Amino acid sequence: MESDLSRVLDALPAMVWIARPDGQLELINRRWSEFTGVTLDEAGGAEWQAAVNPDDLPALLERWRSILASGQPSEMEARVRRFDGQYRRVRVQCSPMFDDAGRIIKWCGVVTDIEDFRRAEETLRRRALDFQLIVDSIPVPVAVTTPSGAVEGLNQATLNYFGKTLETLKEWEATDAVHPEDLERTIAAHNANYEAGRSYDIETRLRRADDVYRWFNVLAMPLRDVDGHILRWFELLIDIDDRKRAEAALQAANDRLARASQVASLVELSASIAHEVNQPIAAALANAQAALRWLGRDPPDLAEVREALDDVVKDGTRAGNVIDRIRSLFKNAPPSLEDLDITEALTEIVALSRGKALKNGVSLQIQLSEGLPTIRGDRVQLQQVMLNLITNAIEAMSSVDNVNRNVRITAGRDDDNVFVTVQDSGPGLTQAALERVFEPFYTTKPTGLGVGLSICRSIIEAHNGALWATNAEKGGAVFSFTVPISTSATSSKGVRDPVMPSQAPQPLADITS
Repeated sequence: MESDLSRVLDALPAMVWIARPDGQLELINRRWSEFTGVTLDEAGGAEWQAAVNPDDLPALLERWRSILASGQPSEMEARVRRFDGQYRRVRVQCSPMFDDAGRIIKWCGVVTDIEDFRRAEETLRRRALDFQLIVDSIPVPVAVTTPSGAVEGLNQATLNYFGKTLETLKEWEATDAVHPEDLERTIAAHNANYEAGRSYDIETRLRRADDVYRWFNVLAMPLRDVDGHILRWFELLIDIDDRKRAEAALQAANDRLARASQVASLVELSASIAHEVNQPIAAALANAQAALRWLGRDPPDLAEVREALDDVVKDGTRAGNVIDRIRSLFKNAPPSLEDLDITEALTEIVALSRGKALKNGVSLQIQLSEGLPTIRGDRVQLQQVMLNLITNAIEAMSSVDNVNRNVRITAGRDDDNVFVTVQDSGPGLTQAALERVFEPFYTTKPTGLGVGLSICRSIIEAHNGALWATNAEKGGAVFSFTVPISTSATSSKGVRDPVMPSQAPQPLADITS
């Protein structure tokens, strides 16, 4: 029977042993002998202990005595000398065998070589430590998350910023870190890109340990295996709060410059404003005088008086409308987006510019394509751009013979945009001026500040449009800008298809007088 048991044990693909209730070794299989180079005769009783690393033996024996005393299945680890003299770590798993009375009659065990497994564990541990050291050396917060978004690892910069431990941050929700005003869009961007497996880049405010929110640029990128499956996500948090503050300060400075430019334009247009206001006032005066004459008749012609007084009211309303337009153009108010009729807005500015054009002997010619759709924008800001371009065009022809002083203003549609061009018949711009004309504080005027065109470009770009300058083939500078049509666009008066400037019909209407 014992011979059969030995053959069975020798056939097993593992190192197996059997010991007596007191722990003395009774039987080992061939695999154990092959691994250690020790036979049963050499390892019987307590002789097997000679194969154990001397440094591990005391702890192993103490553990073995504890297991024997407990009578419970258990396991232990130690380094055992292999046949070639190398010590390798093994795991010993043992379990008692009972008789019918419940007494332990044998201890059976399996020995597993775990040296390679332990070395792999140590390699992974070292790599994890090296990785942690690397990410901890990165001076900005870094987060590693699972494919589902659960926090897996954070660098020291992240822990320092939030003032929390890794364990605490693993339990955090987005509401604990993200500014309430940014929460909805941040969660939406995170979820959408995680589900799609796309890298993403968002700006959001995150709460610091002292409860101060700072702006961060969050860059997230998935790490994939060879089959394209996402293993984890890496997120880099770049503090851009100082940049945001600088941008806000720059915007405030630009707003102040824009306001200064508005005031300067108001001074320059004083003659035009007087011209616009004087017309309805003069008409009102004439109608009032006519009413007095009708009243002076015997008998008074009350019907004519009523008609004249009605005209006075209309003239007063016209004057009031002119004043309202001027006030809206130069008032210091925050931007207000609305669906805007570009034809109406441009016509108002051309009318305001007539006085300056007359004073400088300039003919204003305008071609507004019919059926132009509305645009989405701030009326005051866009009219400021139009006014600046027309004023510059008028002033650019100071050295041109009076006969040839023309400003051509064109508006039309180009795909999903409305365009406006202002072309003068002056000397045009040099190549150097074309390259720098939109730079802040660059000017070709002897007394200019050099901020007008820079502000104009900022305004147009804020409307998702573009502003550029070229020279016309036959001379003169051409300034053009585009702004997108409104998503709820409706057409201006007329049904004729709008055209690009190169296709515009001639002649243009002269509206200077």
